[in-house]
Amino acid sequence: MKTRFTFPLYLLFTVVLVQSCSAPKKIIKLEPQTENAKWLFGQPFVVDSLYGIVYEVGFDRLQDNEYWFDFHVTNRSNMPILIDPVSFSYQAYDSLLNTKTPEPVVAVDPEKELMEIEKGLSAREAREKNHVGISLVAAGIDIATGIAVLTDDNPRNDHFRTHLFEGAQVDRMNNAFEAENLNELRDAWANTTIRKTTLDVNHAMYGKVFFKAIPDAAFIKLLLPVDDGTVEMDFKQVQHPAK
Repeated sequence: MKTRFTFPLYLLFTVVLVQSCSAPKKIIKLEPQTENAKWLFGQPFVVDSLYGIVYEVGFDRLQDNEYWFDFHVTNRSNMPILIDPVSFSYQAYDSLLNTKTPEPVVAVDPEKELMEIEKGLSAREAREKNHVGISLVAAGIDIATGIAVLTDDNPRNDHFRTHLFEGAQVDRMNNAFEAENLNELRDAWANTTIRKTTLDVNHAMYGKVFFKAIPDAAFIKLLLPVDDGTVEMDFKQVQHPAK
């Protein structure tokens, strides 16, 4: 009997040990392939311009399988220009400069992200109203059951009342926490990203731009349109060991 029970426990211990000893992920960086990089607090920025539109772009990090870039765009032309992050894209290449995707990868659209967050907040508001209704029903049951308890001492009613009311309160707390997170996320997307903007002459804008990542690519070429032309910026993807 000892052999029959010890062997499965040993296997279980081995599986848990192997899973808990997973190696840390490598750190991925996109390094500019230019000698004229502009540096800001340790972060290199590639600077290029076309028709008076100046792009300064620095890779920030890879997080949640997305490339995070910092963009600074200045309009030094003689007319306003529309800046829209959904027109930004990149092409990924392997070490032999063969393309990794049939089409360039387009930047994440902040407006779509904000719309999804608004939908989440709307659903949360509806849930909150439902929870208020449940709480009012629970309060009514509380009063009615309190009377019943005084008259016939029915503990089952009291048990039902307590759990219904407490359950509604917990749901409302979770709902409020979710709303707080969604509001913070909405503010981040609204205020820290490059969003569709008509950029006037001698004005500048800056913010984050996000792309879905291709971690096994060797090179990345950003493609930034300006009228009928394109500003191209090359980066080498480098994987650094975590230790």
